[in-house]
Amino acid sequence: MSSRRYHRRNRNTLGSVVDDSVHIAARFGPVGALVTGAVGFAVFYAALPITLMAWTDANKAKMTGPTAAVFANLVDQVMWQRFIGPCQWVGVAILLACWAIAAWKTFYGDGLTDDELAGATWMAKIVARLLR
Repeated sequence: MSSRRYHRRNRNTLGSVVDDSVHIAARFGPVGALVTGAVGFAVFYAALPITLMAWTDANKAKMTGPTAAVFANLVDQVMWQRFIGPCQWVGVAILLACWAIAAWKTFYGDGLTDDELAGATWMAKIVARLLR
């Protein structure tokens, strides 16, 4: 009988980027939370996808041969499905979560507990997934 190997769960995912951004935004006031959300949105929704597409375009230009067009199309589809789409989802989730934290701090003025931050992160991820 073979035993299953223990695999530690990887915490370096895009979802953890949203969690980290929410915890960073919670340390600031309302304006700092909005700035954190705007910077996270700009990086993950625009800057990172533009950089990835520029890199793939440069590497697609190096492809030669009869199958170059097919592989270039495949690379575009893979980049969109595996990297650019999820990065844009993370950008929207960061913006929504940081906006919610800024609104909470503006209206109520007090800090958020870890459970409230986890709930805000979870809700932002769900709403961003629905908007996608």
